[in-house]
Amino acid sequence: MTLEQAESFISYLRWQYAKTYPSCPHEYTCLSWQPEIKQQMIDFARLIQEAGYTERFGKRDYRVLVIGNMKYWTMDFPLENTDLINRTYADEQFRAKVASYVQSPAFVHRKGMSLADVMAGMDIN
Repeated sequence: MTLEQAESFISYLRWQYAKTYPSCPHEYTCLSWQPEIKQQMIDFARLIQEAGYTERFGKRDYRVLVIGNMKYWTMDFPLENTDLINRTYADEQFRAKVASYVQSPAFVHRKGMSLADVMAGMDIN
């Protein structure tokens, strides 16, 4: 998969906000939502590994790939087992602002929301 193909692929996917980790706001997509994309998901995970860079999160190193304003990673190994891909904002200051919002009383979680939905509730001035 090329970067251009990856851009097209990620725009096609459903992304859902991961409410379980508000200090690190991110969203994910699951193979179970679209089983027919298994090979593309594996190909995208391979692109992340090959074209990405290593970044430490907690006590582990992950390969991440920045595309546009988002960075992508997977935690599935071997890559052929990939059934989930995560993404978050690449800009750390913006991500911190989102984290502050989702941990505030102003944030109201709705089932099935995406990071775009989270941003819609933020005052981004």
